[in-house]
Amino acid sequence: MTKYTPLVKDMQKDLKKQGYHFSLEQTYQHLLKANFIDADGQPTKWAIENGYVGVEYTYPQGMQADQGQADIMEVLNRLPQSAIHYNDRPNLSGIDKEPLKKAIKQALHDKVLSADGRKKWKNILKDIESK
Repeated sequence: MTKYTPLVKDMQKDLKKQGYHFSLEQTYQHLLKANFIDADGQPTKWAIENGYVGVEYTYPQGMQADQGQADIMEVLNRLPQSAIHYNDRPNLSGIDKEPLKKAIKQALHDKVLSADGRKKWKNILKDIESK
């Protein structure tokens, strides 16, 4: 596992746009010392809880079609486009955790999901909230 995670790389790009030219190692060290990331380059609990770092929920195999396309779209349509992060690998996308939780809860509240979809999305919500 590399310590130069997408979080470190994105921060380096953002800093460069602001006129700061740090290497990946310098960026990593600054984030580590500021308690934004751990030694593996992952966000710390403190950084997440204080809203400094967003968390994504990743579907390593893509979203499973057996959840029903309509149920998937009911949730995804409730997400802001900025919450979905596409990757160059076709079966890997990330979704910001908090907007996803909100979208699932809204779809469940609106009662627009099939019985099977409600069950599956409740399990996903449970999984997200346990992390």
